[in-house]
Amino acid sequence: MGIRAKLSLVISAGIVAATAATAAALFRLQDAALRESEAEKTRLLLDTIRQAGTESLVSGDPLVVLDQLAFLRRERPELHHCRVLLAGRWHDVGGQAPPEPPGGVSRMTVTVPGAGERPSIEIEALLSSRVLEERSRRERAALARNAVRAGLAVGLLGLAGSALLAAALTRRIVRIEEALTAIGEGRLGTEVEARGSDEIARLARGVTRMSAQLKELDAMKRTFIASVTHELRSPLGAIQSQVRLALSKADGAGERTRAALARIGINAERLEHFVTSLLELAKIERGKLDFAPRASDLGQVAEDVALFFAPRAKEAGLELEAEPSPALPPMAFDPDLVAQAVTNLVSNAIKFTPSPGKVRVRVVRTRDGAACEVEDSGIGIPADAVERLFRPFERAPNAPGNTGTGLGLALVKSIAEMHGGSVAVESELGKGSRFRLELPLSPPARREVQLAE
Repeated sequence: MGIRAKLSLVISAGIVAATAATAAALFRLQDAALRESEAEKTRLLLDTIRQAGTESLVSGDPLVVLDQLAFLRRERPELHHCRVLLAGRWHDVGGQAPPEPPGGVSRMTVTVPGAGERPSIEIEALLSSRVLEERSRRERAALARNAVRAGLAVGLLGLAGSALLAAALTRRIVRIEEALTAIGEGRLGTEVEARGSDEIARLARGVTRMSAQLKELDAMKRTFIASVTHELRSPLGAIQSQVRLALSKADGAGERTRAALARIGINAERLEHFVTSLLELAKIERGKLDFAPRASDLGQVAEDVALFFAPRAKEAGLELEAEPSPALPPMAFDPDLVAQAVTNLVSNAIKFTPSPGKVRVRVVRTRDGAACEVEDSGIGIPADAVERLFRPFERAPNAPGNTGTGLGLALVKSIAEMHGGSVAVESELGKGSRFRLELPLSPPARREVQLAE
């Protein structure tokens, strides 16, 4: 779960909790107000009954109180029954008293004192407890429904607001994450927009400064590598020439001397290959490598490379198979660079395939061009090493010692990207690997090669 989702959930939970607490507090207040309202209604009813008795005394007409009570009984369902004490006799209003309802009744007595010779009037009212409770329950239910609706509305608004707030708070963090990913992929100099003066803004500016410093250091490193490799080529050439000359005149030398000279020659050749690879990488990074795309046949390039490595594969006890190429569309690429890329792939396949084994080279058509596949039955590559395999100086952890410099696949990737293509690998540990170099019909007009660091 991302930080945006977590922050949204935290804010939403806070809003929901606050809404629920507020709704509960308001419900308690409204419930108390409802109870007070019910008590007030009962007091008003009793005051109305008392007023009816007073008017009956003033007018001297007992029918006044009886008519008023009959009207109240029809209009107020909670008034179950009432009766009036007149001249020492109880008179039921609306006929004989009905049976007591379920839930019982509340008995209320109102006495209106007489004046002068007029006797007092006593009125007894029976209020149905069930009607009162039912009315109170309906009012509480309506109050609860309104509280829930208001809570849901506030909660939904809170969720929407929390999502917007979380997006605003995490947007800059996401930009920093994207910038760090870009820097990790080798796009040095990536900048992060930083506004404000809070911690996130300071972090963004720090990432921008770090990216600029890394870009500057990378440029210095590339310049240094280019200079060193260029300076190393001359003395290496001299060493190789002297070794060859010494070997040609070592007929009378001992076996140990000839073996030592041979070892010097082999290591000088290995070092010369390493320096050449470094120099080519430096040229690619600085955009100074000769790049001359022209009409070429990828199938022919793959076949030539396979023929070149056939003796070496035979010496290693391997079967090197070059499948016939299908009819390919017209393509434009630099045949020298592509041949170098295919050479690196085939060389690695032979190097990491034990005898007896098989290496297969084939060219297939793709939707946008063609691809050269090099498949072997070698040792395979661990899954966690595949992603790093095309970075300079990276080697598979299961590669035998002293088997390369880790620059070959980086060169393949760079050459593929120069042509607007790509290189990928599928591998299963202990069963072999398949590298796929894809090229478009023609390279893009502008090439921007970015090496993974």
